[in-house]
Order: sequence, then structure tokens, then C-alpha cells
Amino acid sequence: MDKDIRFVAHIDILGMSAIVRKDADQAWSMLSELVSVKDEISNYAIEFLHSSERVALSAAIHTATFSDTIILFTEGSSDTELRCMVIAVTEIVHKAMCRCVPVRAGLALGRFFFNLARSMYAGPALIEAYRVGESAKWLGITLGQSVQGRAIALGMKSLGSDVIIEWPVPVKAGVEHQFVVNWPAVVAHDFTIKPPISVSQFYAGFESAFGPFDTLTPEVRAKYENTVEFINAQLRRYAQV
Repeated sequence: MDKDIRFVAHIDILGMSAIVRKDADQAWSMLSELVSVKDEISNYAIEFLHSSERVALSAAIHTATFSDTIILFTEGSSDTELRCMVIAVTEIVHKAMCRCVPVRAGLALGRFFFNLARSMYAGPALIEAYRVGESAKWLGITLGQSVQGRAIALGMKSLGSDVIIEWPVPVKAGVEHQFVVNWPAVVAHDFTIKPPISVSQFYAGFESAFGPFDTLTPEVRAKYENTVEFINAQLRRYAQV
């Protein structure tokens, strides 16, 4: 197998350009919060019950930050590395939103080259992760076609809920049935508002950065509405498990 085949995730802040134009200091603060989340999660160690294997995320996953983007990538393409990647991306997305940082992510598998000492990163897997994440009109985690089969085969579950599920993901041209990470079910215990959650309740944490919801463009409003629809659907399923 090609030694340069890896799992790659692309995570970026939704609406960062608008925040920079409005308030550069606030934009820097928001990026700092995202990086703090990434650093915190890098210190996690995960124990897999099915194998009793204990893995430090800092050993399994490399990270790099540039502009409003964080990329995560593995050394290889083992099932354990994929499990670690799914967990790490889910935790970053969830904890970022808890800190009022709206993010979306894409995950892919493929050729990816890096040189940590020279801060060099490139490869088709990064392009796919970027494109699948950016194309989704929501805050969430979308899987590229390259990684879907491997992720489904893992059969990951969180308290009875499937971690990888199929969903009609909103995109520019309408919707595309894709496989995504069921992050609301994974972190259901952290929700402090009883579902169903309203769009206004979900957006409240982002209002100071982006302004009142009714002043957003229809396209941006739809991203938050699509996210809330997904959250409520998964929390309903979680309650029935």
C-alpha cells in the first residue's frame, strides 16, 4: 500500500471573512478559541473497549493551522487511526461550537504529503476533504466518497446510536445523500436545552459575532436552519434508542 495514503480532515470557521471585515480583533479571538480547542483535544487519550487499546491522540494525529483552517492527518490508514480521526474531529467541532465558534468539516482518505519541519502540506485527500466540507450548507462533518466505505465498516456506535449515518446534506444545488458523522448523538449529554432546539436558541451564541439572525443573508440563515434540523432529528433518534 502507498505509504502516503492517509486520513485527512479539513475544519474551517464559517463566515470568517465577514468577521475579519467587521472586527479583526474578534476574528483573531475566535480563531484562538478554535486552536485552543484543538490543543486541548490533542491531549486526549482514547481507550477502545472492543480491543482494550489505548491511544494518545497526539501520537495518532498530526495537526496544522493556517488562516481560519485546521487540518488533521494521520501517519497511515489503519482502522484505529480512522477511529481516532472521527473522534477528534467530532470533539473539535462540538467544543468549538460550545465556545461560539461555528465550524464545518470534511474527512477524506487518499494521498497526502507533509513535511512538518518545513510546514508543507498537499495532496488529493486534502482537496477532497476541503471540497466536501465546504460544499455542505450547514455546521457539521461530511465524509468524502473516498472514506465512506471504511467509516461505515467500522460500525462505530455511541450509546446505541450509529456514529456514521446517511443524511440528505444540503448543498448549493439542492441536497446530496452523503454519509456524515452523527455528532449530535455522540455529544447528546452535553446539550443543556431540551429538544427540539429552535434556530434562535442555537444561533444565540453566534449573534455577537455575526449580528441578529434576521440581518443574515438567506443563504447564511439556511446553514443554521439546516444544522438545527439535523440536530433535532438525531436527538429524537437518540432518545428512542
